[in-house]
Amino acid sequence: MKLLPIISLSLLLSACASQQYEQQHQQTLGQLDQLSSQQSALLEQCQAISEQLESQQQHFEQLDEKIDGIVIPSTNPQKPTVKTCTSQTSYKLGNKTVLGEAEWVSLERQTNAFQARIDTGASTSSLNATDIVQFERDGKNWVRFNMRHDTLDKDILVERPVIRSAEVIQSSTNQVDKRPVVSMLVKLGPITEKTEFTLTDRKHLSYPVLLGRSFLKDISVVDVSKKFTQAKPTFKD
Repeated sequence: MKLLPIISLSLLLSACASQQYEQQHQQTLGQLDQLSSQQSALLEQCQAISEQLESQQQHFEQLDEKIDGIVIPSTNPQKPTVKTCTSQTSYKLGNKTVLGEAEWVSLERQTNAFQARIDTGASTSSLNATDIVQFERDGKNWVRFNMRHDTLDKDILVERPVIRSAEVIQSSTNQVDKRPVVSMLVKLGPITEKTEFTLTDRKHLSYPVLLGRSFLKDISVVDVSKKFTQAKPTFKD
């Protein structure tokens, strides 16, 4: 009699376990079906993308064929040449003289002509000066310097009164250096103007003279495609 309840309990537990297993099995099958559906959807999307790419490739091939059919006339491009002038000329734009990016200039009390960089990006003009010595003459500050440069055949010593000092920031050290400023007459083609020059070492640069906006404003414009549009001037002209 005692075995009957035990057997009944065992059968009940077995049935419960079997039912639970069946439920888990059904859940697993459901998850597998869901994954299979998602995979099918992804495959369909991939197929659609593949078809779009193939269509675009065909379109590109058609464009390539059209481009290949375009005939471009053959040309023999020549490198741009810098226009120069060996005789006295004067290019005008309105009432302003047109200058190239480099010109010949003559400086006050100098018989030599100097090559000058015409730079609209510089606010002031500068002059190559080495061996600078400041001294006093008749109670005024003067400066003596050498215009030594590779473009010059010989050293040129210059003495000029100092009108003021300019602070120049050295690009290599960011230190502020005070430089003397002198005023000189400049002759460039038909232009004769007095301008201020900051004395600085330009031996490592291509031109011993730089003319900035302080000289150029109101009297000239610059065409950077040209060089030496004006003949070499002298104050004997």
